[in-house]
Amino acid sequence: MTRITSYCQTCTVKNCIMLKSFGEDHGVYKPFKHHYEFKKGELIFREGDEINGIYFIQSGVIKLEMNADSERPFILRLIGPGQTMGHRFLSYTGLQPYSATAVEDSRICFIELGFFKNLYQKNELLQEEIRKIFLREIRATEVKLLQIAQQTVREKVAGILVHLADTYNYKQTGLGIRVHIDRQEMADLAGTTKEQVSRILADFEKEQLIRFRAKHFKFISVDKLRQLAEKQAAFMEENQEIDA
Repeated sequence: MTRITSYCQTCTVKNCIMLKSFGEDHGVYKPFKHHYEFKKGELIFREGDEINGIYFIQSGVIKLEMNADSERPFILRLIGPGQTMGHRFLSYTGLQPYSATAVEDSRICFIELGFFKNLYQKNELLQEEIRKIFLREIRATEVKLLQIAQQTVREKVAGILVHLADTYNYKQTGLGIRVHIDRQEMADLAGTTKEQVSRILADFEKEQLIRFRAKHFKFISVDKLRQLAEKQAAFMEENQEIDA
């Protein structure tokens, strides 16, 4: 971890909850805001650590993991610029529910917890942004459980590709994305095996849904893969409506 200099007024992350909540009034929290750079593979915090502040990702990609009974940790998801860690201070334990590790060189803003709690209590916009984060996490957890219980391997891998495209801000008109996770980590995200991931990726390339070489995905048919990944979820929601 290396301390660096960064300024809100020049930050390219426009969906940061601090900018949304305080606008141009950066001076309110500037003295309590620190900026760090984490190298690829560096641990940011560990599951069970006491929450001591709020982390805002400025650049890079972070993987969130939980310990499991198996030899490998369970990867919950990847998060990127504009997303937040440490907001679980609102929980009764006050402990980090997962470990966070830099997948690639990443820059992170950090605000001390005591000061952030004071800001949170006084700013209704900030309270609303934190509520939105919790709601998104609940939905992401529901989708993850559905994937594990109901989806085929093909649907799971499609979902991971969509997740990568969203995390790395894939643009179909660009040069593609170079991801920094390997096939085993993709398998951990999908809840399957490395061999199955490699096989499905090869199938998707034959079907022209993706075009890739190693970790460089030159083309991703995001809309078609999203339809495939969400097919089971749509089916479940339709059945719930019928039962109601």
